[in-house]
Amino acid sequence: MKRLISSIIIGISAVCIASAQELYTVEKCYELSETNYPLIKRYSLIDITEEYTLKNAYMHYLPQIQITGRAFWMPKESNVFTGPPTVYGADGEILNVMPRDQFNVGIEVSQVLWDGGEIAANRSHIRAEHAVLREQQNVNMYALKERINDLFFGILMIHMQLQQIDLLEHDLSVNLDRIKASIAGGVANLSDQDVITVEQLSAKQNRVKLESMCEAYLKMLSLMTGAEIVSPEQLIKPIPQEVNKREFLQNLMLADIRRPELALYDVQHLEIDTKHKYWIAGGLPKIRLFAQLGWGRGYNLFRPNPGMDLVAGVRLTWNISELYSLGYGKNIIASSKEQIETVRETFLYNTSLQSQEMIATINRYFRIMEDDDELIRLREKIRKSAEVAVENGAMSASELVRIRNQEELAKQDKILHEIELMKSLYGLKTIKNN
Repeated sequence: MKRLISSIIIGISAVCIASAQELYTVEKCYELSETNYPLIKRYSLIDITEEYTLKNAYMHYLPQIQITGRAFWMPKESNVFTGPPTVYGADGEILNVMPRDQFNVGIEVSQVLWDGGEIAANRSHIRAEHAVLREQQNVNMYALKERINDLFFGILMIHMQLQQIDLLEHDLSVNLDRIKASIAGGVANLSDQDVITVEQLSAKQNRVKLESMCEAYLKMLSLMTGAEIVSPEQLIKPIPQEVNKREFLQNLMLADIRRPELALYDVQHLEIDTKHKYWIAGGLPKIRLFAQLGWGRGYNLFRPNPGMDLVAGVRLTWNISELYSLGYGKNIIASSKEQIETVRETFLYNTSLQSQEMIATINRYFRIMEDDDELIRLREKIRKSAEVAVENGAMSASELVRIRNQEELAKQDKILHEIELMKSLYGLKTIKNN
């Protein structure tokens, strides 16, 4: 009885402490874990990278500046153009021949007039690439929900198991006192006392193991959420009692799968399309305005001495070899899209299997809880009969305590099964992201 009173006092103290601390739902733990997770910083890094990459791609619309230089020498055996009219020196030397050693250095400024849409296609592809990175990040962050479910409901179940051990230890203590009295009266053996002592030690070991697990789970949940969660009393059971859990299950079964993986597959399709457009644009002609200012020998074929020259005009370039790979590019695009669709179908198939498995587990708990209600009803009936027997002197008070503990243990089992049911319902909710 002293241990029972101590357990009650400890429980009341825990409730009082928890009431002074913040309470947490599983949904709130989801939110806190997402904001506290180190990878959350990757979202801002993706945005920054996208911004700078887009700006870098836009720079190709601005005038491009190049500094060039070259120097070369042609041997006498080369057929050098002299150009009419030929001018001879006093000794008969040709004066206006192109110099065999040429050098020049200059600067060129060019402005794109039409690039076949290559810059715009590149910017679209950059946006699609970073959209894929964001959705991959969403998939990584979504995995936190499963870990939160395991910790949150694990703590609730361990807490309930510890309450069951309280009842067991009290029952064993009552039986031990009764056996000691029987030994003193010469109607029981010391071996009977040893049996109870062994059961007490086993219960104590289970308590130590469960308390250690509960402490570890609380620390892990606190680290993941960044919140100070030190007691199971701070966790609020999801799905209030007044909510019809069978209706809750039906709504989940009818709901569509809205996992972030599906959004990832969509943006991967978009990325492939933008890549194809970029390839096509790369095979179209390019038109640019240009102006060259240079100094050297060789710019002007009719001037053998070094000098300054300015050239301006329009340049057309067309890398026709890019067209060679367009046919293969279409095959690559089609194959890549088919791979994505295969991955999507596989994901939906596996997710449907997980959903059906979880639904079977939930239905099993519904049936178990129906038996729990019948078991509690029978235990209550036995307890009421025992109370009458005690009043008539046909049963000892210690036996009544044991029967009451069995009734309470049946009620605790139902609560434990209810927590397992809620964990399974939230597991299905997580699988479908609903």
